[in-house]
Amino acid sequence: MRSGFAGPVSTAADFRGLTRLVPARALERAGTRVYEPYHSFELEVPDATLPGVTAALAPLGATFTETVPGRAVCSLRGTIPARHVSRAERTLPGLTRGEAAWWSRTAGEQPLS
Repeated sequence: MRSGFAGPVSTAADFRGLTRLVPARALERAGTRVYEPYHSFELEVPDATLPGVTAALAPLGATFTETVPGRAVCSLRGTIPARHVSRAERTLPGLTRGEAAWWSRTAGEQPLS
């Protein structure tokens, strides 16, 4: 028995997929530029933990501007998107056996790509 009913062609997932595209396209057409806040950071970690620390911070968008090796402690400076600062702070104790020192402050904005 056929009722003639046809389910909707568009699904809720189709509309959810558009929610990022439509505003982005409208902002682009209007010539609006979107910026993301950044923090600069200074970090001291044990030398042995440096590779793991940089490997964990790089995927968070961190860029390193200075690395100063020491006898037992390495100092790093760089920038990181503000939205990832708390995640970086939570990650460091496990990577450095609780021996990291972290300082960060607002450092302006960068265009969001």
